[in-house]
Amino acid sequence: MKLNTITIAVTDMERTIAFYRAMAQLKVIRRFNPGQGEIAFMADREGDTALEFIQRPELEPVRATGLTLRFQTRGALEPLREQAFAMGYAPSPIQSQPPKPVHFTVTDPNGLRVEFSK
Repeated sequence: MKLNTITIAVTDMERTIAFYRAMAQLKVIRRFNPGQGEIAFMADREGDTALEFIQRPELEPVRATGLTLRFQTRGALEPLREQAFAMGYAPSPIQSQPPKPVHFTVTDPNGLRVEFSK
């Protein structure tokens, strides 16, 4: 069995896509308007597990505590952390807490905790 998608109801599709494109280097795999609202799928590539973002007036936006989306970076953490600052976010300091890998966290436009590690 393979995890296909993780669906997240959002309030600002443009900010959400910009965040995950810049910070996680995800690509928009598919984006469409089903009549009311909008849906966008983002992943590394077609066929990978995707984040499905849905913005529709009748949906309550995501609210989660105790949930962290984790991404393993392909490069150094400091430039990515600096990018988060430049985009107006407040990333945590880079942390080393074995056995976890070196990482930092930042809150995405929807209030979700996102971790980037090496």
